[in-house]
Amino acid sequence: MTRAVCTGFLLVVCAACLILGLTYDYRFILASAIVLAITAVIQFPFREEEGWECSCGYDLSYMPKQSTKCPECGKSASLEWSASPGELPRKTSKRLHMTVLWLILSLILFLLFAALVFVS
Repeated sequence: MTRAVCTGFLLVVCAACLILGLTYDYRFILASAIVLAITAVIQFPFREEEGWECSCGYDLSYMPKQSTKCPECGKSASLEWSASPGELPRKTSKRLHMTVLWLILSLILFLLFAALVFVS
């Protein structure tokens, strides 16, 4: 939950910095690249067990099989099985792909900033 809120906030800050950078000052593009890199960094660690945890942190492997709600917080919970051992759950692999995308975009923004400073 906290990770999702921080990610959303940082993505909004990144977009605002990028808009300011393209309209006013190129240094905001550098700030946008840094904020996007920080957004990617807060996504770590990636664990196999994330499909077995509730958003409140309760280990769902102790949940009764017939129950559909987390015993700790009462939210609806579903266990996410992976197809083979060592494979990340869908939610985690999606977060991993987004993190790689954010790191690549951060590098592109940094290179754009460097090119704009070099040309100016």
